[in-house]
Amino acid sequence: MKSAAATLRRLLQALEDSGFREDGALSAGDGLTFLTLAQRAEPLVTRIAELTAAEPASIDLSLRERGRALVEARRERRQRLTRLLETTRDEISRLDEARARARALRPTYASKPSAPFSAPAFNACG
Repeated sequence: MKSAAATLRRLLQALEDSGFREDGALSAGDGLTFLTLAQRAEPLVTRIAELTAAEPASIDLSLRERGRALVEARRERRQRLTRLLETTRDEISRLDEARARARALRPTYASKPSAPFSAPAFNACG
């Protein structure tokens, strides 16, 4: 059976790999993929927490630092997701406002009689 430290190293590596994929999703502006990846990582986080609580003496300083770095990276990714969502919400709001302005103007342009079609002057010469 693997030691708790070996299992923890493996879990931390898997969480780091997941973090790289989450970074890629955020860079692409794909919040849904980010959330899917984050949900998949939750069991890893839970297992890491269980191991560190059950056998704290088996965790050396390097593993603790690696874990802290991962926690900070996850926090930063959540902040980036929040900014992405705020930006998306602002863009949708601007589009809704533009759509409302266009709807308000539509009756003005729709009620004017259209000019009959006339051929350009250079085609009339024949």
